[in-house]
Amino acid sequence: MMAENQKSVFIRFNMDDKADRELYEKLVEESGSASSLTAYVKRVLDEYFSLNIKIADRQEFHNQMLAAIREEMQVQGMKLVGALVAGIGTVSTSSISSGTMSNGTDLPDVCDSLPSELQGVLDFIG
Repeated sequence: MMAENQKSVFIRFNMDDKADRELYEKLVEESGSASSLTAYVKRVLDEYFSLNIKIADRQEFHNQMLAAIREEMQVQGMKLVGALVAGIGTVSTSSISSGTMSNGTDLPDVCDSLPSELQGVLDFIG
């Protein structure tokens, strides 16, 4: 009755084949002895499959995080576009002084604050 609950896998190594011989020698070396070889192979297979499951889980988590980040970037980008479009209608061209644009090559001086017309844009984004 005990034999019904057991399954076997047989692995044969052809010692005339270099790859088979090297694999067998590595297994024996890592297991410590030929008597514990079966237990060692079982442990290595278990670790291999557990690692593959962990890698798959991490990859799925990574993909989910990328999707969430892309979605958030799109939402924030649309907010920015909406705020800029809303802000364009409130900024009049008369607020730009003619002194800041001489021949189109000079940059305006640095200012400590935004024009009041653009403050609403920042409030909308935040």
